[in-house]
Amino acid sequence: MSPETIVVHKGHGLPYSKGLMAQSLQASGLAPERSFELAREIERRLALRGDRQVGVDGLDELCIEVLRAEEGESAVRRYKGWRRLDRLDRPLVVLIGGTTGVGKSTLATMLAARLGIRRVIATDVIRQVLRAFFTHEAMPSVHHSAFEAGGLEGYGEQADYVATGIEAIVERAANEGDPIVVEGVHVVPGALDPSLRARCVVAEALLVVDDEELHRGHFSHRPGTRPADRYLGAFEEIRGLQEHLAERARAARVEVIDNENADATLARLMGLVLDAVDAVT
Repeated sequence: MSPETIVVHKGHGLPYSKGLMAQSLQASGLAPERSFELAREIERRLALRGDRQVGVDGLDELCIEVLRAEEGESAVRRYKGWRRLDRLDRPLVVLIGGTTGVGKSTLATMLAARLGIRRVIATDVIRQVLRAFFTHEAMPSVHHSAFEAGGLEGYGEQADYVATGIEAIVERAANEGDPIVVEGVHVVPGALDPSLRARCVVAEALLVVDDEELHRGHFSHRPGTRPADRYLGAFEEIRGLQEHLAERARAARVEVIDNENADATLARLMGLVLDAVDAVT
């Protein structure tokens, strides 16, 4: 067995860890299995060198060398972008839209964890606040779920009300310099005010589930006490809203991601984030 290589940083050293390296590679947009393969290749090259110690910078250079050889310049650019995330002069704001049952909340939580972002805001929370302050007579659309608000017109009215809250949250993130993920059906593709976009690094995507049966199946596994029958009974409305949002996304040149597989979708979201970082650094 080859002796362990010690990674040294600021005078302290720890053995090279394939697990930690794989996490770093996943954070740059690679799939888990591929990340571990490359982490193992880095370990192999360290062993071939015969060095008992390597500095953090030296390990970083080796990682980039392996990425360039195995995945190409795009992967190298994204890895470097991930390394720059904590040195941005503007906060990262990730916007994830999509209709009911496409996996927005799950993917937003997974992405935030991978990016080290602590604040994940669901737009339904904003709608609940509006419901608490405005009666049904004063603001009827917010007292219904998006797919029950009265067709596309009712949804549009509800989304306009919630947009005020979304912009307030993004403005606070810009003022405080804190990264944030905002997810929900009210994240209308391309709708964020350009003046706010200019103060943040914005990555935006719309999640869809193209396969109708897969989409139906998601409602049988929703957490909490919400009955699947309620969603399945309004399935055509939900699908119609999805198509409307997809059209908005294409018109606004916002990425539309078919969420067939959570790992693949997460990798694409990471890629969007890192491309957004690369565009401003």
